[in-house]
Amino acid sequence: MAELKLSCQCGKVQGIAHDVSPQAGNHVICCCDDCQTFAHALKSATPILDEYGGTEIMQLPMSSVALSQGTEHLACLRLKPKGLYRWYADCCDTPIGNTMHGRMPFIGIIHNFIALNDKREQILGPVLAYWLPQFASRPPPINAKHYSKARLLWRIATKLLGWKLRGKHQPSAFFDEKGKARVKAKILSQ
Repeated sequence: MAELKLSCQCGKVQGIAHDVSPQAGNHVICCCDDCQTFAHALKSATPILDEYGGTEIMQLPMSSVALSQGTEHLACLRLKPKGLYRWYADCCDTPIGNTMHGRMPFIGIIHNFIALNDKREQILGPVLAYWLPQFASRPPPINAKHYSKARLLWRIATKLLGWKLRGKHQPSAFFDEKGKARVKAKILSQ
């Protein structure tokens, strides 16, 4: 298991993801229309979406992510009142990750927040699948689909259950001990 350095584009928000390995999480590219809407809502200078309209994400337990500086720049957007919490750094509009709520031990760290290094692919492992490819701006390559939808859902569900049983929702850089978001989310639909 390795540590993954995390940083926004301007460097004001930084942190570490602990205990990262290809077996510890799910390395996917999400093509859903909500991820695309989030990417377009941010005015980040660095591209978030790939050539197929997908966002590269590493899904990990929320407790494995710690922010070491810049928490005053932590911001949150929800596309609808009950939608995912989509975290970003408001200093430079770098997307950080997606969470469900404070009791769910899950964060999908977005590639823009992962500090690039020469061991990135070794630490994250290969992309397991393009998730929801029907929303892609064009069909993803056939060889990018290492996992079927059913196999990926099973992998995600078993990881979520294991993380939930082990209390991996806390400590959280994003939610307090009672499950309340650390910053008020802006609702995009309003």
